[in-house]
Amino acid sequence: MFSFTKSSHHHKGRILQKWVFDAKSPLLSSAAAVDIDKDGKKEIVFGTKDGKVFCIDEESNKKWEYDIKEKVGETESFFYDAERIDSVPATPTIKDLNGDGKPEILFGTELGIVYCLSHNGKLLWQYRTEGAVRGRIIVEDVDNDGHAEVLFGSTQGKFIMLDNAGKERYVIEVEGAIESEPAVSTEGATQIIFGTEKGELHSYSPLGKQLWTFPAQGAIRSKPVFGKLMSSTDVVFGDMTGMLYCIDLKGNEHWKFKTEGAIYGRATIADLNADEANEVVFGSCDNRVYCLSHRGEKMWSYETDFWIVTSPIVTDIDDDGALEVVVGSFDHNLYILDGEGAYNLDYMPGLSGVAHQAGHYTSVMTQEPGKQVGKRLWQIRTQGMIVGCEELEKDNIIVNVKSGYVDDITHTK
Repeated sequence: MFSFTKSSHHHKGRILQKWVFDAKSPLLSSAAAVDIDKDGKKEIVFGTKDGKVFCIDEESNKKWEYDIKEKVGETESFFYDAERIDSVPATPTIKDLNGDGKPEILFGTELGIVYCLSHNGKLLWQYRTEGAVRGRIIVEDVDNDGHAEVLFGSTQGKFIMLDNAGKERYVIEVEGAIESEPAVSTEGATQIIFGTEKGELHSYSPLGKQLWTFPAQGAIRSKPVFGKLMSSTDVVFGDMTGMLYCIDLKGNEHWKFKTEGAIYGRATIADLNADEANEVVFGSCDNRVYCLSHRGEKMWSYETDFWIVTSPIVTDIDDDGALEVVVGSFDHNLYILDGEGAYNLDYMPGLSGVAHQAGHYTSVMTQEPGKQVGKRLWQIRTQGMIVGCEELEKDNIIVNVKSGYVDDITHTK
């Protein structure tokens, strides 16, 4: 059996666990890594299922903790899971809301409350809506008035814009719950784009006027992302039927690609092989991470042992001039893959039959002979299902594990 690697790069070093932080509560999403106090070092902020938000430093020392303690009435208690009322389902957003040079921390809860904290973890304001706030909140100056707006959706089908002091600007009502993170395109006229559980991708102007709607085949929980693929700026998103879509900024479809599992995480768009054309990398609940060309053609895929709900990170983790793809799986492992994949010739010369390799027990995954395939460079096991990955530095990945652990995974030479 022969295996040829297309890439000429030599990957050296090891992947190690630098430290572990125990939040003592399940985690539901990735952390955010931002230099909050402007000391030249990033802080790591994340929420838990039991309603705590932690801020730790780069060495895993706790800087502060905010504890949500909301009381609900007897009637309300019938409509909420008592164990999840205060849970923080999405990654906190860290942005300077009021222009004072100090970032604020925003997040929503299962109870439908949006919290805004100061950079040192003190409550500034809160806003309550109907339904849970499960998607990440975004902060953008969408109307170009010099002041940031706060945008998010709820499971009651309400899309809400607040001003930077938490005052309601408007509420848009759509059919279907909103669980995905919205996105804002500033290419040409500004558009606010978000998906629904009904399977519709909506586009609205900053003033709340509907621009277009794109029908998907299933519920949309992944965040729409923007990148240059078929036109100067396209929109890429997945749905719960396993379909990934590429459409333009008018809602017209360029292409779609079918997987065998739901797509939760957002895709990543980057030029992985330095050919001056972007590729699309994403994970699916068919246990695979995929790399597609800008035309939506599969370049390679890599199979893990369980679902992939995290968004891939594209980075040069070993500083060798080539990009790697970092992705976490529900199989408890973090995988670092060669961004270019590898060319695999999977046959015995002179024999008509194909000798298949042994699936995910080898570093190279194969499906058909003579095809580009995903190539594993490193793999490290964590304490449980990986629900989120965030890049701290180029050689450091913060991994959130569902069982409540935060790991710093680093590459060393």
